[in-house]
Amino acid sequence: MAMERIYYFADSIIRLVYVNLLAILFSLLGLVVFGFFPAIVATFFIIKKWLTGFSDIHITKHFWKIFKKELIRSNLLGWLLTLIGLFLYINMSIAEVIGHSIVQYSYYPIVIVFSILICLCLFVMPIYVYYRVSIFATIRNAFFLLFVHPLNTLFMLAATVLFFLFIRIIPGFFPIIGISGFAMIIMWFSLRTFERVDHMQKEENKVVN
Repeated sequence: MAMERIYYFADSIIRLVYVNLLAILFSLLGLVVFGFFPAIVATFFIIKKWLTGFSDIHITKHFWKIFKKELIRSNLLGWLLTLIGLFLYINMSIAEVIGHSIVQYSYYPIVIVFSILICLCLFVMPIYVYYRVSIFATIRNAFFLLFVHPLNTLFMLAATVLFFLFIRIIPGFFPIIGISGFAMIIMWFSLRTFERVDHMQKEENKVVN
């Protein structure tokens, strides 16, 4: 029994390392600018499959298939959110340094919106690969899911912060499990929220019927 657990743990780590390597290679294949977001989507897709019971899928084959399929759509979504984030960050930086009172008053609302955007982005990829809805619906649902299971969202945020602190302390782990480890954390917590949504929908259907 103990040997089985050790084997399962070692196998899981090896697969995470391999998927992380694929994410880096495929990002470089798309010159990072065009390859990063489809590589991230493919990573989340593989992780979702593992966590939902499909642990025997052909990793490379599925990764390449999703990468090609989502090349355009994932870049539209990813760069849209990136540009919104950059816009908010620039305005937040300007509001912080300019001495005018009206501009300074705008700093805190921008910080709040920027913080919500960061939290929202954590749910974007899981929704993207799980529900397969439009770009607008993905962003809208990500916002609503922040509040469906708030305690789970807080745990996800805490786990994400701890993970990045770990990577910051030991940066050598980023090329090993930096991307796939992050995807595993986000996808695991997101699936708990999706289960809550499914349960709520079933309860609503019972009331209607």
